[in-house]
Amino acid sequence: MSPDLNRWPLAQVLVGRFPEWLDRFDRDPPFRRPEQLACHRRTIDRRFDIGTGAEAVCDETFLRSLYETLKAWGIGSRGSKLRPFDEFSAELGRHQVAITALESAALDDPALRTHDVSEQVWELIDSLSIVDNKAKVVSATKALHHVLPNLVVPMDREYTQVFFGWHNPQFHYGQRECFTEAFDAFSRIAQVVRPAEFVGSGWRSSKTKVLDNALVSVVRFLRAATEAN
Repeated sequence: MSPDLNRWPLAQVLVGRFPEWLDRFDRDPPFRRPEQLACHRRTIDRRFDIGTGAEAVCDETFLRSLYETLKAWGIGSRGSKLRPFDEFSAELGRHQVAITALESAALDDPALRTHDVSEQVWELIDSLSIVDNKAKVVSATKALHHVLPNLVVPMDREYTQVFFGWHNPQFHYGQRECFTEAFDAFSRIAQVVRPAEFVGSGWRSSKTKVLDNALVSVVRFLRAATEAN
């Protein structure tokens, strides 16, 4: 096991049985509503058809599909309000230059300047106002995951927070630190497991979604084991 992953016990678990975690997710995904996958695939497939994130955030078909995906994924339904579509699309378009600067970066690239790129992504997250609340990391990473699918893993409280062992106040008030830690971990994991080899149909839609699927599967497995005892 890579010593670089020693600080994250669940990352070692994830890497050690990566294909198995993905298979578990495929057999029993936690997202039950059909539109959650259908909207996501429509959005990510459109993004890859367009070619770049910078072009995608100026494409109305992509933006409308992304907007529906975020709603299907729960953005705007728990303590935050998704901005109206016109404001949402204008906000993403406003960040076209920052998105362009990140276009060629990929989590699984051994030459990735992890610290520098993490700072760039965080600056983008912090300045992206697509919901009416100050805590942006969940909504922004879920949106940017579709814009920069080789770089941004979607984050949430139910699975990502548990995976890294962050307490609620830590995740809510220390979002920059949590994001930086997660980005570092995801980069190290990606360079070990080579997620591109597992991209395919269904929820295996991109390099970063593959990583997220495995993370979700690990957390669900351990949660079930704890409840059984």
